[in-house]
Amino acid sequence: MIRKTDFCILGGGIAGLSLADALLEHNIESIVIDQNEIGSGASGTPGGLVNPATGRRAKKTWKAEECFESILSNLEKAQAFSDSSFFYQNGLLRPALFEKMARKMKNQYDKTTWPEGWCEWKTDNEIQEIHPNINCVDGGLWLPIGITVDVGAYMKAYSRFLKSSGIDIYCGEKPYPISKDDYWLLELNEITIHADHLVYATGHTVATSPFWDWIPFNLIKGQVAKFQKESGPLGFPHSISSLGYIARLGDEDTFIQGSTYEHDFSNLQPNDEGEAYLRKRLRRTLPQLEKESTIVDQWAGVRTSTPNYKPILGLHPAYTNLHVFAGLGSKGLLYGKFLANHYADHLTTGKSLYPEIDLNRYTLS
Repeated sequence: MIRKTDFCILGGGIAGLSLADALLEHNIESIVIDQNEIGSGASGTPGGLVNPATGRRAKKTWKAEECFESILSNLEKAQAFSDSSFFYQNGLLRPALFEKMARKMKNQYDKTTWPEGWCEWKTDNEIQEIHPNINCVDGGLWLPIGITVDVGAYMKAYSRFLKSSGIDIYCGEKPYPISKDDYWLLELNEITIHADHLVYATGHTVATSPFWDWIPFNLIKGQVAKFQKESGPLGFPHSISSLGYIARLGDEDTFIQGSTYEHDFSNLQPNDEGEAYLRKRLRRTLPQLEKESTIVDQWAGVRTSTPNYKPILGLHPAYTNLHVFAGLGSKGLLYGKFLANHYADHLTTGKSLYPEIDLNRYTLS
């Protein structure tokens, strides 16, 4: 049986699902294929942040306003397809942990134009009022708009929304795409896909594809852990970003601590070294909580980054119907839907891609 479609998207993570959704908004049909299950890769982390102030300087992210509007709208849309809450607008605290960090964060804050109500500089005393006994030196930032997300649960709810909208999603399939000049054939277990266009949105495995192995991707293994406080509730509702992050979801006594940043790794399994690293980061920010908490789960994934830390979108230089959407790095939640919308606009109206994310930044050299 042959199933025809406009686009076949390989990868059921943030990039792949967001693009299928964006194409649907332009009445373009797509099919999504994932070799595992939805939310099983880097897009399936149990706790992530929508944080528009990143890095040690807390620099305002690229296209922050547009990205934030897109992800918040998408989270609200997907929430209707979940029986339990998977995102929380609970704010984000960014304490400086040493003088140099505080100085750089304050300098960055002073020269940045933030939308009203997004970001506030707080003295160390004010930080302590928000979160007593947190380690803080010379102040930090409070971002009332910060959002904490169970990304894996979000992906599953998002896939249910897409299926309800008529998009077919096939999991546990790893077809080898065959180019037929003006279309692609992909043989699945029960059907064959005939697609006018093919999109690689497979996360870190894009780097191993012979179609894309010339792109200068950086692969970073990240481990996160779920901790449980041994007695009593945590006592704070917000999430924290300092060295690593503490994602505060709905449970009274659990939180997600992340993430390691491993450039050299031999496997994708979580390990004791990862737990030790995460405990060290937690201890630096909340030493008493580290003493009182037990690890109850651990997870690892691989993020794909690029030399300029921006995602990659575009058309293969040798194929007129082969596309890539990758390199979201640690900002997948923030970037994903906005860039999917941008690419769908590019495909349907000819609108130029932003040069920062255009694949041509590598093919035109």
